[in-house]
Amino acid sequence: MQYNTRTYKGKLYMICQNSIPDGKYWQNKECKNWSEVSARTTAVLCSACTMELLGPAETRQGYVPSGRPRGWQFMKEYVDPQGNVFHKGIEQPTLKGTLPATQFDNTVVKSRLSKQEKEDLRDQLLEQMVFLRGEVSKSVTKKDIRTNQTQLKKVERQLKKLN
Repeated sequence: MQYNTRTYKGKLYMICQNSIPDGKYWQNKECKNWSEVSARTTAVLCSACTMELLGPAETRQGYVPSGRPRGWQFMKEYVDPQGNVFHKGIEQPTLKGTLPATQFDNTVVKSRLSKQEKEDLRDQLLEQMVFLRGEVSKSVTKKDIRTNQTQLKKVERQLKKLN
């Protein structure tokens, strides 16, 4: 079957397959959309008709809370309030009700450093690094060199974590 084509501004356009009644993709209404195609195209189904054929897209609802604390499946042992026992996220039905429920301390809140506190801490760490580098260069024995180098690495890690 040959579908109507047009050339407009040097580009080839073809009418949708849904423009012919009782065709393969007929959906009780005639489509009059033209789509840009290449020279070797024999037929085209426009995007609107394709969407109607496929129907609405399936969407996931996203994260659904389980009522358990974060990371419970990674704990060696977790017991929920109903008495179910889990070892690394896998339920152990033989141990149900034998252990007390796992308690969590939710009062721990990490305090964030202000911009000024970060700058002050960074300055202190940089001063420490300068001092430790001097100590490494002054050290004579291997033992002293190693201890100063390990302290220097520790300060460098702290500085990297701060950035």
